[in-house]
Order: sequence, then C-alpha cells, then structure tokens
Amino acid sequence: MGIQGLLSFVKEASEPIHIKKYRGQTVAVDMYCWLHKGAFACADKLAKGEKTEQYVYYCMKFVEMLDSFGVKPILVFDGCHLPSKKEVEKSRRERRQANFQKGKQLLREGKTAEARECFTRCVNITPAMAHEVIKAARKKGMDCIVAPYEADAQLAYFNKTGIVQAVITEDSDLLAFGCKKVVLKVDKYGNGLEIDQAQFGKCKQLGDVFTEEKFRYMCILSGCDYLASLHGIGLAKACKLLRIANNPDIITVIKKMGHYLKNNMTVPEEYIEGFTRANNTFLYQLVVDPIKRKLVPLNPYLDDVDPKSLDYAGHNMGDQTALQIALGNVDINTMETIDSYNPDTCKPQSAKSRGWNDQATRKLQAPHMHSIWSKNYRPNGNELLVPKSEISPAKPCTRGIEKVISIKRLKLSSTPKRPREGNKKNCLAIVITVIFCLKQIAFKICKSCSWTSNYNNHNLTFDSATFVLRGCLKLVSSSAPSSMTPSPPSLPSSTASPSLRG
Repeated sequence: MGIQGLLSFVKEASEPIHIKKYRGQTVAVDMYCWLHKGAFACADKLAKGEKTEQYVYYCMKFVEMLDSFGVKPILVFDGCHLPSKKEVEKSRRERRQANFQKGKQLLREGKTAEARECFTRCVNITPAMAHEVIKAARKKGMDCIVAPYEADAQLAYFNKTGIVQAVITEDSDLLAFGCKKVVLKVDKYGNGLEIDQAQFGKCKQLGDVFTEEKFRYMCILSGCDYLASLHGIGLAKACKLLRIANNPDIITVIKKMGHYLKNNMTVPEEYIEGFTRANNTFLYQLVVDPIKRKLVPLNPYLDDVDPKSLDYAGHNMGDQTALQIALGNVDINTMETIDSYNPDTCKPQSAKSRGWNDQATRKLQAPHMHSIWSKNYRPNGNELLVPKSEISPAKPCTRGIEKVISIKRLKLSSTPKRPREGNKKNCLAIVITVIFCLKQIAFKICKSCSWTSNYNNHNLTFDSATFVLRGCLKLVSSSAPSSMTPSPPSLPSSTASPSLRG
C-alpha cells in the first residue's frame, strides 16, 4: 500500500502538527485506513464470522476527536475495484485466503496467539462493514461519500478543488495524485505529520526543478499499485533520471533510460504501455462531484485524450448509479440496493456546541459548514471560519527540551491581612457579653458561700476585673470607627453586690 520509501524521501517537506490547526476548516478522511486498524482489534471475531461493532467504535472515536477540535470531516470510502489494479487486488486476495486457512489450522492446533496473528493479516473490509460506519457517522451529522472507484482519487479531487484543505490518510499514493496537503499518522489525540506540496523545494533529493508532473512520473517509475518498477529502479534512480533528462517527452526519456543512467538496461514495450496507463489512471480516474452530483474525471481531459479509451481508469457507470453508490445506497460488489438515504429529504442533524471557544463557529454558520449534499453548501478554500484572534494559540511542544528557570518571581512578599471591621464589631459584643455572664455567675457562687471573708474576696476580685476590662473596652472602642463601634450594654455596678464597705 503506497509507494515504498516516499515518506522518508520527502521528509524535509513534512512537519509535526496538531489537527486543531485546521479548526474551522474541512478535511477529507481516508476511512479504510481507520477501518483496517479498527478491524485488527477484532480480527479473530471477524474471521470466525461473529458479529462485532468494535471497528465502528474505533472509527467513531477518531471522527469525534476531529469534531471536538472544530474540524469538519468528510468521510470517504473505497468503491468498486479499479481495472488498473486488477492484478494487485488478485494477489492481495490470494494472500488473505492463505492467511485465513493457516489461521484456522493453527486454531485447531490450539495455538491461539499465532492464529490471531494470521487472522489479522487476512482482514478484509467488506461493504457491509463500511456501511455500519456510515450509519453511525450520519447519526452524528457527519458527511460520508463512497467513491465510485478508489478513495484516493476522490480524496485528491476534494483537495485539488478546494472542498477540503487537507487529507488524512496513511497512504503515500495521495502525493502522486497531486494532493496539496496530506496529514499522516494521526493519533487519537490529534497529533499527526503534515506533508505540504508547496515545501517540496526543500527536499534535497528532489531539488527545485521538480514539478507536480515530474513528481508523479518519479512515483510511477519507482513502482506503484498500477505498475511494478523495472529491476533496480527505485525512488533514487527515478529521481536521478528525471533530473538529468531535459526532454519533456517522458516516453522518449523512458526509452533512453539505459543511456541516461549509464547502464545496459533495455525497456520493454509492455512497460511503456503500462506506464501510459498508470499515468492516465493518476490523472483521469473517475470521481463524484457532490455539488453537481455528476461523475467526472479527477482532472479535465486534454484535447488529445479519448475518454472511451480509459476504461482501465474507471468505467463510466452513469451519473445516477454513481450518485447512489456515493450515498451508500448500493452494494459495490453486488450492485444491489441496501439503503434508501436521500440527502434532500433527510433532516440534517443539529450540530452540538464544542465549548466556550467555539461560540464564533456557531454564530457564523458559514456555507462550507453545511453538508456537501446540501444545496446551500459552498466550498470555502483556505479561509478560516473562526477569526484567528478568537482561537486559543496552540501550546508549543516542549518534549525533549531542557530549560533553566528562576523562581525569584514566584516568591510573594507576605503582607499582613487588614482586620475586617465586621469582625471587630462582633468581638466587642462577644467580650462584653462574656464579662457580664462571668460576673453574674461569680456573684451567685460567692453569695452561696458561708464564709464572709471568702465572699468579700471574690467580690473584690471581680469588681477589680470589671474595672480593668472596662478600661480595655474603651481603648478598643476608640480605635474603631464610630459606625462600627457597638454601644456596650450597661454592666451591673459594684454597688449591686455586697461590698467591703457594707
């Protein structure tokens, strides 16, 4: 799957990103990549024919992650088998069958771990499995489309026409189709690796003379799903050939490949014919335009190209059939009707709020945030739905970076707390009440004493305490504002109790 070694070949044009970079924009997702990963977790159940929805939950976890970051996803699924990949599909089918038989044999022998590994290798994503994911995604209000043939071409069409601003996939073939921005290796947290076509000039091995056309030629020559490479030709030699040759006629360059590379290579005529078919498949594979609801080629046909001679790039099945396949209403293997979804009559799901930072998104309701099947839908190009000033800036990655910081500014000077006036008022009232109660209790205790001397001593002690505390209360009251100072209740005078003078 993909072109061997292409990602490392263009690593200078890649950059780690977080998917929230595309907040307020639209991305297309190659759903079969997530479907395969989700199916690996339940490969043994699928091989045994047991019913499971584990792969559905896996896919929806990633779809909801995109939605949580304010990114609108368009989920793209593979369609009918492409004639250009007939041999590739045949070999893959044979490998899956061989692994399935081996897994069953290991299971009979009780080797469960080895059997599960074989079942993982023979996982086959069926149209029924894809349809289960489509139904789950539609309940969440997500756009889904089944490509008439390969999802790669449909994804590239969305990106090249501005319907989406990036493509999420695990397949490097998207770069050969001419995608402007591809995001690979997206994890459940939203981290990924973005490859920007505009940055190909930074790639040392490509140089600044490479065009989109030469890049496609290089991918085909190095070996792709549509054509196997010649012996000894990989990305490095294909790149070298295209940098040396100045002839714009690629067929002439291929015929003289041995001369340019200074070896005795002879290019057979069958390879040249295969190269032409592969190049036309990358250019003119049939896709669906969801706005016009028509079957169209990925790129407009040139004047010297006869569409009738391009059946290997997809047979023209008609606009109506292509539309029903795109809506997920037709089984791509049997061509039987399996659903009756109609975007014109189905009520669209109301979008849920994504939090306080998404208020601007919900207020604007831009045309490109409508469903791609809606008559109100309009592509929006690279314009941000949410103004940059209203988006929280992404935190820089500090993984692996060491930094010495000072904590002087973290030491705050301790300042004494200002006493609250309300607390002073409460304290005064409490002190006065306590003094009054203590004196009344002491008076009763002393009165019950049989000895006069003890009684008089207690009385003298509490009269003296009252005098001292009254002075303290006057001092405290004078420091408080007049509005906050309560009027103390009248304390019982010393004459109210027996005294020594009596």
